[in-house]
Amino acid sequence: MRYLLFFIPFLGWSQAIDLSLVLKPKGVYKWNVVSEVSSKQRVDQMDVAVKATSHTLLSLTPAKEEKQLYPVSLRYEAASLEMETQVQGKPMPLEKIPQYTNEAAKELCKQAFKGELSVKGKIVKLDPVKPLMERAMKQLEKKYAKSSPLTPFEKQQVMAQLEAAFAETTLQSNLSSVLSVLPRQKVSVGDSWEITSFLSKEMNVNIKTQYTLKEVTPETIYIQGKVTVATDHEKVILQQGQYVFFTMNGQIEIDIWLDPATKWIQKATAKQTLQGETEVEGDLSHQKGKVIPFESQSHIEVSGK
Repeated sequence: MRYLLFFIPFLGWSQAIDLSLVLKPKGVYKWNVVSEVSSKQRVDQMDVAVKATSHTLLSLTPAKEEKQLYPVSLRYEAASLEMETQVQGKPMPLEKIPQYTNEAAKELCKQAFKGELSVKGKIVKLDPVKPLMERAMKQLEKKYAKSSPLTPFEKQQVMAQLEAAFAETTLQSNLSSVLSVLPRQKVSVGDSWEITSFLSKEMNVNIKTQYTLKEVTPETIYIQGKVTVATDHEKVILQQGQYVFFTMNGQIEIDIWLDPATKWIQKATAKQTLQGETEVEGDLSHQKGKVIPFESQSHIEVSGK
């Protein structure tokens, strides 16, 4: 008896795949984001080091997808912030501001806001979070109105830290590096594509990140991203209206793992290292042309559910 052997080639994951979000309407999808940012500056012959660590747990509930957009409802389920400033190696006292900031952050978790998410992972729209922060501040002020009323300085500092850590621009900036990465075209393992974005919410500097599909298995899709940052005397307007010019170099490395069925994040990391100098245009506290050397590092970890 003869046996005929048929060898069928396994195409499987060598085929091009569509990397588009497939979310269930009214399903609950979550991001757990830990962001750590540290910087060092040399100001007036003094070494200043700042470190901020924020933790947010954000839930997202999509409606039915229309025209490649998911209307979404978002809610902070957890939010906290730790700040540390050292001058010449000695901690700068922050008094009760960290405590007040985290108490106000907890109030954010009681409120929802709306947005739109594209099937390619781009957060197209987010409602302003500032009204939520203002309500949280009112609750904080009410809590301490009789025992120890907040001073105008404390109010200003708490609101500034809330905006820096949890405003929609910060949220969009943190998540875009690990979510808004999906290509328009189908891709196979080994293919690369380029996504253009801004370096940060303040810096209107275009950066081009090259992503590569590294691996596809029944359990996960692994994508790697890399970008080199280089600016020369880039003008930036700070929140208080002051002009600053940045000259810097650095790199960003991104690793992302997606669920093969939904394309939702399983986990992701983004590491950014920058160094250079800032030149101040001049204001009441800094002379015109003053140059401040700096180093900055940030590390973001995201896990999805």
